[in-house]
Amino acid sequence: MGSGANSSIIVVQMHGMPGSGKSTIARALGAALSAIVIDKDVIKAALLRSGIGESQAASGAYEAYFELARHIVAQRQSVILDNPVFWPRVEQRWLEVSSAAGSPPILIECVCDDRAELARRLATRDALESQPREPLDLTMYPGAAETAFHPRITLDTTRPIASIVDEALAFIAERSLTSTPLTPADQPTVPVVPKVPVVPKVPVVPKVPVVPKVPVVRPTPTQP
Repeated sequence: MGSGANSSIIVVQMHGMPGSGKSTIARALGAALSAIVIDKDVIKAALLRSGIGESQAASGAYEAYFELARHIVAQRQSVILDNPVFWPRVEQRWLEVSSAAGSPPILIECVCDDRAELARRLATRDALESQPREPLDLTMYPGAAETAFHPRITLDTTRPIASIVDEALAFIAERSLTSTPLTPADQPTVPVVPKVPVVPKVPVVPKVPVVPKVPVVRPTPTQP
């Protein structure tokens, strides 16, 4: 399973909280599969360094990230997507790239349930400007939620990395042999919020000025 001219290509989507080990596993899988690893935080950090604000950098990074992924699979190269799947739009874009590549959807989730180890990783890692130093609280991000996509494999990254990578490779091989790529009709769509119709303003009818009553002049009676 490689990216040679006569072999099929695959798209592997990583998933997990910051510090869960997904980047470490992504790089190991990239080497094992001869796949190109794309790290969303590399793009976002570059945008932040250029002076772009946080909100624009976040959306811009994902846009550039998935366009780059589509460009790479169009050249018949396998891709490892190193980013979490916490937004419906992100999941939809991953599935679109998988479909374009002719790859079955492959989701690999990394977890680190040891809170002390997670804190140690976050505090000591060589972080980019876009990467947090503390555990992520999804409730602070409107619209963010854990992906419900299945099947997936969930890997405890406190174990030796060699065994984790072997388990991930076995899952990828199984998915590649037993699953069919998604067609555009199979892909979930992000619901579009209907626009609220604009109620036209009722023109204000100007008040008709009240004409003051003209006093009735009565003739002065004359003497007989």
